[in-house]
Amino acid sequence: MRKRIQVNHLGYMTGMPKNAVCRVTAGIFYLVEAETGVSVYAGRLTCPFFDRESGDTVKLADFSDFNVCGSYFIRAGYRRSDVFEISAEPYKNARKTVLNGIFTNRCGYDLTGTQSRCGNYAHKECHTDSILINGSYADASGGWHTGGRYDKSLRSSCLAAADMLYALKLFGESFDADEREEIADESRWGLEWLLKMQDKSGGVYSGISTCAADIVLPEEDSGTYFFSEKSCSSALLFTASAALGAQYFADNDPAFSKKLRMAAERSWIWALQTEEYESYCSRLGSASESGDMLNSIESEFMWAMCEMYALTGESSFEQMINEKYLLSSFCGFGYSSCGGFAALSYLLNSRARDRSTEAFIRKRLTDRADRMCIAASSSGYRTARSAGGGYSYGSNFAVLSDCMGFITAYLVSGEQKYLEGATDQLGYVFGKNPMGISYMTGCGGDCCNMPYHAMSASMENEPPLAGMIVSGANLERSDEYSKWHIEKGSPAAKCYADNTYSFSTNEPSVHFSAPVIFISAFYDKVGRSALTGK
Repeated sequence: MRKRIQVNHLGYMTGMPKNAVCRVTAGIFYLVEAETGVSVYAGRLTCPFFDRESGDTVKLADFSDFNVCGSYFIRAGYRRSDVFEISAEPYKNARKTVLNGIFTNRCGYDLTGTQSRCGNYAHKECHTDSILINGSYADASGGWHTGGRYDKSLRSSCLAAADMLYALKLFGESFDADEREEIADESRWGLEWLLKMQDKSGGVYSGISTCAADIVLPEEDSGTYFFSEKSCSSALLFTASAALGAQYFADNDPAFSKKLRMAAERSWIWALQTEEYESYCSRLGSASESGDMLNSIESEFMWAMCEMYALTGESSFEQMINEKYLLSSFCGFGYSSCGGFAALSYLLNSRARDRSTEAFIRKRLTDRADRMCIAASSSGYRTARSAGGGYSYGSNFAVLSDCMGFITAYLVSGEQKYLEGATDQLGYVFGKNPMGISYMTGCGGDCCNMPYHAMSASMENEPPLAGMIVSGANLERSDEYSKWHIEKGSPAAKCYADNTYSFSTNEPSVHFSAPVIFISAFYDKVGRSALTGK
């Protein structure tokens, strides 16, 4: 039987919004000390609310004004929640777990001496053989196994690296010296692999794919690997990530920074020779009122231009941004749109900024956040999915992207409602959802335990690798297991199966998890806007 009171399994932060979702008939809830059983806080549940996306009728228990650290559970009527913590740093351990999970998904790296971070998943060096392409062999080792199998995706790697680099740039004070070094090292590991995806022409391959279907350990995988095609989209994402990396490493590793800069310039020049660029240049007008782009290429062009302007200061990039900013939504940190990264790049850099462009970007961020607030207020579980495409593959990643959107709007405006929106999105992923589970492996008393992850599946009688966010609810149910085991017509937010064979709902990916590093670092530094330096 599903739980009747859903809480954030990570816990709640002192001074921050706190609530739980209840499916109970009671009208009063109590916050109870786990150790003593003593009620320390009482509150009235909200009126019943029907949540269309889950089919549940729910009430909200808000205890935001309670800030005493300790272990608690919520009791309402005859029901009680799982135990959770209220503390000053509830998300720090999750960040460390995610970082260790990304580290363990490294490809071509001997992890056998890293049991303290990888545990039983400390595998040997893997996938180091050169791959045949265009009649010659090329080195494609390194990077991360970005999904459930041992493929390596350029898009996923670019997004993950950007999450970590912006966490360092915006919230560096949230990390101690060791953690800062680990995140920088992980970012560099991803960037070094990205450089291998660029050929002599400046074009960029979209990743490394395999035909292998066997579930084996990484070092035992002998499937055939091949380069995926080059594309304008890949070149733009590469340009943005390499330029961002060049900015970050300029002070502590000038040689690596220079290498990244040269690679970014080459991929940008290559992108300018594509049909996509000609089409982009011919587009007039502005983005739709909803801010959702029909094609992600606009946000990719804008992100690349903004990072190149931040890196070089060249007037040509400034001019292009000022000519094209009306075409971009400046929202999103994911697959369909990465305009949020463009906004961060433009607002954060020390270069001269056009007042009209800057004002437009800030307005875009808050307008999008306002729409998400409206969507969250109409959701029983307080998600903004009705304003962001609903529940399809990667819905948990989309929720975390929405969380980053709320955070960015909060940094720009300081409005409390955006902080509340961000906290609700994070809570959804970590237990405050219709399934009542934490969607991250190894996190919480009730979390996903059977991800579609080859490395985890190959380790019999072991819990899965910790620190991986899985795809989440997916109305499309696009694998055979989900079609047979998730009833057709099920509410969108309940189309999820915690099973290794349900790849459409339970596949993890590096870029699904990396936003947790950014988000948790923000909460460690919340209250001081990184955009103003206060």
